[in-house]
Amino acid sequence: MKRESILFAIAFGLLVMCPASTDADALLRAWAQSGNEFPIRLWVRGIREGFPANTTRTVRFSIQNPAPRQTFVLQAVATYTTASGQQETTYSNPVPIEVDRTARDCLVCFYVVNGFIEGGSLSIPGLDLWLPYDAQFVVIPIEELPAGTILRGEFRLFAR
Repeated sequence: MKRESILFAIAFGLLVMCPASTDADALLRAWAQSGNEFPIRLWVRGIREGFPANTTRTVRFSIQNPAPRQTFVLQAVATYTTASGQQETTYSNPVPIEVDRTARDCLVCFYVVNGFIEGGSLSIPGLDLWLPYDAQFVVIPIEELPAGTILRGEFRLFAR
C-alpha cells in the first residue's frame, strides 16, 4: 500500500511537470516606473485574456505622465509711508513660474510568458528604439516624460 501511494505521488508529480505548460496561452506582464518617483502610467489594450498559442497579435500601449502642468504667477507688493504721511503701494511686474513636473529616467517593461516580442516590431513615434531579436523581456528607457504627455506605441507578440 505504501509503495502504491509513493508511485501514485511520483506519477502525479510527473504529470504536473509535463510540457503541458508549453501549450498554454502566452501572458503579457507590463509595468512602468519613474526614476524621480513622478507618476507615470502604462496602459496596455487587448490583454484581458491570454494570447492563443501559435498566433501573432499586435499589442498597443500608452505611456502617460498624468501630472498636470502647474504655473504660478508671483508679484511683489510694497506698501510704504511717504514723508507727507500718505501710504503708497507699488507692484512689481508679474513673473510666471512653471513648476517642473517631468518624470525622468523612466523604465517601461514588458515580460512575455510562453512567447516573445518580435524583433523590429516595437514602435513608439518620436523615440529611437532598438529591440533585441525575439525578446521575452524588454525594457524601454525613456529619459523624460513632461507633465501631461502621452506616448503611444505598439509591438507584435508571438505566443508559443
